[in-house]
Amino acid sequence: MQTFLTLLLAILGFSVLILVHEAGHCVAAKLCRVQVNEFWLGMGPTLFSRKVGETLYCLKLFPIGGACVMEGEDLLEGESASLRSFPRAKRWKRFIILAAGVLMNFLVGYLIMLVLYYVSNPGVPFLRVAGAALAHSSDYAQLVWRSLYELVTGSVGMDQLSGPVGVTGAMMDMVVNYGFKQYAAMVAFISVNLGVMNLLPIPGLDGGRILFLLIESVRRKPMRQEVEGYINAAFMIALFAVIIYATGNDIMRLISG
Repeated sequence: MQTFLTLLLAILGFSVLILVHEAGHCVAAKLCRVQVNEFWLGMGPTLFSRKVGETLYCLKLFPIGGACVMEGEDLLEGESASLRSFPRAKRWKRFIILAAGVLMNFLVGYLIMLVLYYVSNPGVPFLRVAGAALAHSSDYAQLVWRSLYELVTGSVGMDQLSGPVGVTGAMMDMVVNYGFKQYAAMVAFISVNLGVMNLLPIPGLDGGRILFLLIESVRRKPMRQEVEGYINAAFMIALFAVIIYATGNDIMRLISG
């Protein structure tokens, strides 16, 4: 029973971070008057759905991933006729929408650390606590960048990569052996990690889409939607391949003990 509850807590942590990221995109899109067709939490078959206004909100079976689907966002389907489609929005609006998910991840990571520092240091002036939490969150971001650098330069091998299974296992270990505070700190680290990773200028990620937006600003005209769509799709396939490889590493570690 304890193992099940621990697993549930780990999955809940993941789900909240995904929800926060996608909610950032969704809220920003609605504020910018861009049509949001669907909002998912999870992947696979739909367990529950409800349409509120123009948006269909769905809870999926598998608690991994999520999506904020905006009108005209599927570039492989061609240009949308709607004036409120994402590609037709002004560039500054599209930038805000794309950056909102990452900003929410950074914000949540910081707020978690702020609460932890505040609870752990009663009587300390709030500004000092806020500064310490900000410094700790910045350390997390630097650690992620340093890890990425070591991976790219070969200082760390691909066999050291961990996927969702490994991260979930680490979160469960935190809950069982170190308590809720360390679990919360790890959730904050993962939130910052998601923010940094999504900022990478890789097609398919938010950072890659922002890169295309910057290229569009320089060229004064957008890239052909079909071309951008195929590039994003190709890199997303490569990204899923890396995730599958990392998950294989996790399973092999579990088997080998």
